[in-house]
Order: sequence, then C-alpha cells, then structure tokens
Amino acid sequence: MPSKTLLKPLMLLGAAGVLAMSASGAAATTGNSGLYLGGGMGEWHGDRAFDDTADHWKLVGGYSVGWLPFLDLAAELAYVRGSALSGEVNGQPATLKVESVEAAGLVGWSLGPLGLYAKVGMADWNAQQRGPGVDDDDSGTDPVYGLGVRLRLLDMTGRLEVERLDARRIGNHDRVSLGLVYTF
Repeated sequence: MPSKTLLKPLMLLGAAGVLAMSASGAAATTGNSGLYLGGGMGEWHGDRAFDDTADHWKLVGGYSVGWLPFLDLAAELAYVRGSALSGEVNGQPATLKVESVEAAGLVGWSLGPLGLYAKVGMADWNAQQRGPGVDDDDSGTDPVYGLGVRLRLLDMTGRLEVERLDARRIGNHDRVSLGLVYTF
C-alpha cells in the first residue's frame, strides 16, 4: 500500500516534468524575432543563349516573426548582382549581367537552431547583354522563389539557399548561395 501512495505523486511529478520540458522546448524552437541584415554569395546559372555559370552576391534585410512554436514568418528585401554569364547572340560571343531588387515572404519550420524555409516573391531586374554587335539593356518584374535551410547560433544565422528568378524575357536564372544574417 505505501508504494501505491508514493507511485501516484511520482507519476504526476514525472508527467509535470515532461510537460514543462516540452513547453520550454517549444519555446526554444521558435526563430529569432526582429530586424535582420546580412549577405551571401554563391553561383548562378543562366538559361537559353547564356547557359553558363558565374558568381553572384547579395545583400538581404528583413523582419522575422518567430513567436509561433515551430513556425517562422518573415518579409525580406534583397539586392542581388551576378557576374557576367558567357554565351552567344547571333553567332557572336556575348555576356549577360543581371542585377535585381527582390521582395519576398518567407515561411519556415523551426527545429531549434536548425530550420527549413520557403520563399516566394517578385524581382525587379535589369539585364545587360554585351558583345560584338550586341548592346542590349532589358528590364522586367518576374517571380522569384526558393528553398533554404538555416542554422542559428545566438543572433547569427547561416543560410544555404536555392532560388530561381523566373524571368520570361531573359530565361530562368537558378542561384545557390551561402549566407549569414544577424538578427537585432
């Protein structure tokens, strides 16, 4: 009989401990909330006549809301600039440079310091084609979307992203980048 009386309070204490640990674990999995700034670099791949790979870099800034357990939401602005892609226009060698200003919404799943996210937005881009007999400038506004994985340590977050600028007039441009952002 005395063991049954001790067992019930111990079970209740154990259940309360598990619930407390679960609640603190859920709070720890939410992302950092606030303003963030950062940058990244990587490779981008062109399409059509400029089926080539070159380097690119970007600057990002945004605001993240991480107050929901396991769910991160953010709005982000980015400036992206790529090095020249090589290709051919009218049988002549040419280069293509693209820069864009992008606005996107991000939705992420937080797993503690590790997280996965998707982004969807629009890019306002400018392109320059240069070469013998080629001197074209073009611009447009087209969708940009991507997937990423992040690793957070204190206020710094490392990111690995795969993105696509779906530009109809100059073709699709796929980017892979590694970046770092700081949350204030």
